[in-house]
Amino acid sequence: MASLAALKSGLVGGAPYGAAKAGARNLMSHVHNVFRDQGIRATTILPAEVDTPILDNRPRPPDAEGRATMMQAEDVARAILLCATLPPRTVIEEIVMSPTRTRDMAAELAVARHLGSPERPI
Repeated sequence: MASLAALKSGLVGGAPYGAAKAGARNLMSHVHNVFRDQGIRATTILPAEVDTPILDNRPRPPDAEGRATMMQAEDVARAILLCATLPPRTVIEEIVMSPTRTRDMAAELAVARHLGSPERPI
């Protein structure tokens, strides 16, 4: 598992999160290239936001309306199952997943933009 943050940096996830997920993506690509001829398949799944409890840890968690537009854990699980059940002759190297509809993240971005910044003089 990686994240869409591996491909698109963002204020909400932050640079360390995106860098870690980019590293995971790179590692899985390496695993695939090294072991594919031994029949070992490696897939990287890069989902956008998924409605899970970890979102509650954000400085400004998404509201119920925002969560309703997000993917669910079972959506990602179905992608994993697809990859695992393909015939051995086929591999999906990477899947980028995102919600069909976009959501308004203005309030969350405003909080993330100023998180950790020094206070501005008046």
